[in-house]
Amino acid sequence: MKLKTFLIISTLSLAVAGCNSLTSKHVKCDDEKALGLVQTVLTDDLTKSLDKTLKELIHKGAIKDLDPAKLKLSAKNVQYSLVDSRTDNIDPDSTRTKCSIDLTVSIPADLVKKSDEARAKVDTNTTEYQASQLNLEYSNNKIKMPIVYVLQPTDKGDKVIATVLNTGNLNTLVSETLTYAFIKPQIEKNQISAINQNSSNSVAAEAINAVEEAAAVDADYYSDAEEVY
Repeated sequence: MKLKTFLIISTLSLAVAGCNSLTSKHVKCDDEKALGLVQTVLTDDLTKSLDKTLKELIHKGAIKDLDPAKLKLSAKNVQYSLVDSRTDNIDPDSTRTKCSIDLTVSIPADLVKKSDEARAKVDTNTTEYQASQLNLEYSNNKIKMPIVYVLQPTDKGDKVIATVLNTGNLNTLVSETLTYAFIKPQIEKNQISAINQNSSNSVAAEAINAVEEAAAVDADYYSDAEEVY
C-alpha cells in the first residue's frame, strides 16, 4: 500500500495526518482521513481565535478576576458533526476535487444562556440575532450550514492538500458566544477596564473586537499557521 499524508489548509490552520491509500489521482470527498482533518481544523481554528482574544483581553486588563484557561476549556464542549459529503466537481484538467458537506455545530445550552445574559447587560445583540446578521442558520443552540472543501494531491503524490472554505462567519459566532459567556462574571462585577468612562457598553465592545478580528476572515484567505499530527 502506498502511504499518503493528508494536509488541511483553512483560514487559520494547516494540519497533517497519517496514512491513507488513493485509488486514483482524485481523492474522494468521503475519504475518512480527509473528513477527520476537516473536523480537526474547525476545532483548531476556534482555539486559535480564542487564543488571540485572550491575549487582547489580558493586554487590556479586561479579565482581572477570571481564569483565562476557562475560555479555551469551554471550546471543548462545542461539538462538530459532518454528514452527507457531496462531490461538486472533479476537475478533468487537474487533480482537484471540490466537495461540500453539511456541518452542525452544537453549543451547550448553559453557555448560550450565559452569553445572552452577558450581552443583555451591555445592551448588545443576542446570539440568535447575531447568527441572523451573519446569515447563519441557528436554532436550539445549533448552527447548521454547508461547508466547502477542495482536495488535491501534490505533484509528488505523497500528500493531499484540502482547502476548507466559508467558515469565517461560523467561527465569529462561536468565538463571540463563548467569550461573552466567559466574561459574564467580570461584567457583573463591573470590573472590565474602562476604555470609555461613560459607557460600559463601549468597554465590552472593545474587548469583543479581539474575537471579531480573530474570526471574521475572508473565505479565500489562507494563513501560514500550522499544526502537525
